[in-house]
Amino acid sequence: MDPWDDEVDVLIAGAGGAGLQAAIEAASAGASAIVFEKQMRIWESSTAIAVGRVSFPCTDLQARNGVADSNELMARDILETGRHKNDPVQVQAYVDHALGTYRQLCQLGIVWSPTVSAMAGMSVPRGHLTDMIDLVRTLRRAAESRGAQVVFQTPVTGLLADDAGTVVGATVRERSGRASRIRARKGVVLTAGGFARDPERLRRIEPRFDRVLATSGIGHTGDALRMAEALGADTRDIEYVQPSFELHASGGTSDDILILYYQGGIIVNARGERFVNESISYKDIARACLDQPGMMGWQVFDSAVYDKAVAAQAAAGQSSPMTLDANKIRLLVKGRALEELAVNMEVPAEDLCRTVARYNDFVDAGRDQDFGRQVLAGNFGKPVRLDRAPFYAYATIGHLLATYGGIAVDAQMRVLRKGQPIPGLYAAGESTGGFHGASYHSGTGIGKALIFGRIAGRSAATRIS
Repeated sequence: MDPWDDEVDVLIAGAGGAGLQAAIEAASAGASAIVFEKQMRIWESSTAIAVGRVSFPCTDLQARNGVADSNELMARDILETGRHKNDPVQVQAYVDHALGTYRQLCQLGIVWSPTVSAMAGMSVPRGHLTDMIDLVRTLRRAAESRGAQVVFQTPVTGLLADDAGTVVGATVRERSGRASRIRARKGVVLTAGGFARDPERLRRIEPRFDRVLATSGIGHTGDALRMAEALGADTRDIEYVQPSFELHASGGTSDDILILYYQGGIIVNARGERFVNESISYKDIARACLDQPGMMGWQVFDSAVYDKAVAAQAAAGQSSPMTLDANKIRLLVKGRALEELAVNMEVPAEDLCRTVARYNDFVDAGRDQDFGRQVLAGNFGKPVRLDRAPFYAYATIGHLLATYGGIAVDAQMRVLRKGQPIPGLYAAGESTGGFHGASYHSGTGIGKALIFGRIAGRSAATRIS
């Protein structure tokens, strides 16, 4: 084998939430660690540009908000949302380590909004909101203060294995363009994100994804998945990848994300007709929206929902998909009556009025005969009438902020090949599959990066060679 250009105990590919957490844990366990990141800046990862909700059970913040939760309830919610296609081993690992990760983040100085929210898949509110730019900056400082290095504009380009199939290092491309071989004495951790910007793979999953806007970190081109596949790694859940129904039709960043159908609104198409149960995961809603005219829908709500979202913004102290700030208010279409709203939306007024009246009748009767909506979101909240003028609408499309399938791993985040661990290779975060199953429990994308990144870093650092 050619000589090594450098060596380290744990080599980590990708400086998002998972990679930085892996570095913190590896360094805390006494291992040397280097994180290689192909982008120029820490805030270009999908963690940094996420909307900031992280799903944790049994926290002090939930208790202060009067929320009773349990690991068992969260595990059940995740499995039910994923239609039991999830890997139960990963689900159990998440809930077992969630509270410890929440407390670790608090100790690092992460500040959480005083409120918690209920979104897709939840039986109780467990969405914890924080500033994601501050989060990744804090994690980077914590990693570097423990001796780990974070190197930018230096992508990991391939994995190196010995004759026995053990991963012993990786190739990286330095800023100069030079290719270097880095030995990893303990292991390599793949945390390089998903494949929302890999159009070829997306087309194989669903040809119409060609027309779905990608809003993920710009470096999320499937690098980790390709490197693992080159070694024969198993994959999970790639067939379930879906967009998220939440982005304004003219938007392009998480600032333009709104999910007020979970607060009581409904969703209609360009004909003014409902087409989906609004309480299900926004990924399943986005899948249904692909079949609608223009692959677009409208979130429609009244002043009661509007006022609740404005109040939620003030209570949370920062924006989220469940709140209305000045930017999102500017994007709303408004009508003093439903007829005027329909005209401003350019949908048939008679049809929109009929849709809302029919929905209100369902609310009064306690039974949605069209789509079976019984709750606001997941297993939480009761539907409400839409009858308080003025009325509002938000033009909404599906977008690919992240992908939720990828490399198969076990509870120690060891990458699997034919069901068995590949020695020396680990993965965490959006690079991996198996945890979410067929759909998505809100807040667990960033959650699994933060939780599983810790597990991967410690597993690699404590591996016996």
